[in-house]
Amino acid sequence: MLKLAKKDDENALKEFARTMIFMLPLVFMLILPWWFNGAIHWWPAAASGVLGVLYFVYPLALYYPYRVWMAIASVLGWVNTRIILGLAFYLLILPIGIVMRSLGKLQYKTGSRSKGTSGVSHWIRDKRKIDKNNLEKPF
Repeated sequence: MLKLAKKDDENALKEFARTMIFMLPLVFMLILPWWFNGAIHWWPAAASGVLGVLYFVYPLALYYPYRVWMAIASVLGWVNTRIILGLAFYLLILPIGIVMRSLGKLQYKTGSRSKGTSGVSHWIRDKRKIDKNNLEKPF
């Protein structure tokens, strides 16, 4: 969950406005039309203008646009986290595991913990019988 600013936190709301004033036109008037060879729309400039006026005149009115944006950002963050972790697993961890399995180098099967052990485990089985006193005082 993203940490939200309080309704009377003027500095946080102004920071939100500054960010959106520059990012809306940058993304929707420059980057996206350039990538997709589309027409330039002017609504991002109008939205930035409204945010700019609110920034100077009444910054506390930015609270509700801020809340809407934070709700959208929370959903986007949740989705992006799953996408990035899924890609990291399937593109990085899974291929390494497949290669290690095909080469017979899985550590949990060979017992090798470091270079010098040559597959020997240093774990020693306890000879004592398991009873209640051993569990209460293990050492």
